[in-house]
Amino acid sequence: MSSDRDKLISKKAEGIGYLILNQPEKRNAIGFDMWRGIGDVMEEFTKDCEVRVVVLSGAGGKAFSAGADISEFKEHRSTTVGRKDYDHAMRRAFDLLVNLPKLTIAMIDGVCVGGGAEVAMDCDVLIASDRSRFGITPAKLGLGYSLQDVDRVVRHLGARRAKEILATGKLYSSSEALAMGWINYAVPADELSTAVENFASDVARNAPLSVKAAKLMVNEAEKAPADRDLDLCRALVETCYESHDYIEGQRAFAEKRTPNYTGR
Repeated sequence: MSSDRDKLISKKAEGIGYLILNQPEKRNAIGFDMWRGIGDVMEEFTKDCEVRVVVLSGAGGKAFSAGADISEFKEHRSTTVGRKDYDHAMRRAFDLLVNLPKLTIAMIDGVCVGGGAEVAMDCDVLIASDRSRFGITPAKLGLGYSLQDVDRVVRHLGARRAKEILATGKLYSSSEALAMGWINYAVPADELSTAVENFASDVARNAPLSVKAAKLMVNEAEKAPADRDLDLCRALVETCYESHDYIEGQRAFAEKRTPNYTGR
C-alpha cells in the first residue's frame, strides 16, 4: 500500500503500518496536500486489519517535521475560505490520528517543532533520538494558536509548561523533553530504529481488540466524566470477552505457548 501523494510514503510490514513525512528538503514541513494525505492514510490504516500498530516518522534524518509549510500560507491561508479549508484538513488529520483504533508511535529524529510537534504529540507513544529538538513556536512567527492547539499542549504537558513553551518558543533537547514528559523515551540516534521496531513488534503481537480497547478507553478517561461515552467503553470490554482472541489467550497461557491473535 502506498499513498498517492509524493510527499508522504505509507507502507506496511509484519503488522506494522508506516507513514513517513517525505519532504526532507524542507525538513518535512507539512503542506496542505500532506495534511489531507495524513487523514487519508489514517483512514486506510483504520480499515486494514493487517495493520496492528502505526509508526510515524520523517524522511532525511534531520527532522521529524519542522511544522506547517509556511511557504504555502499565501496560497492556502490568505482568504477566509482558504483558511477554513486548510484548518479542516488539519483537524481531520489530527482527529483521525487521535481516534485511530490502533496504537501510534512517533519515531522522532531531529527537529520536531510547531505543527510537526503537534502531530507527534497526538501519537500515543513518542520515541526520540538523543539529537532531537522540540518546540512550539507561534511567538516567533507572530501567530496566534487556536484553543484546540493550546488545549493539546495543556492536556499533554500541563498549564505551566504550556505557557512556558508557547511564550518562549524555546527549543528543548530530548533530555529536557523526556524530563517534562513530552516524550516517552530518548535513545541514541543509532539505536532509534531498533528501539521503535522492537516496541512496535511487541504491540503488534498482542491482542488487537485489547490494544484498541486500551487506547480508546484512555481517550475517554481523559474527558470530563459527563462527556465520556460509557456505552462505547462497555462495548469495548464486551467485544474483548466475546472474541476468539480471549479464548486463544487462555489456551496459550495454559499450554505455555505464544498466543496467535487474529483480531477476532
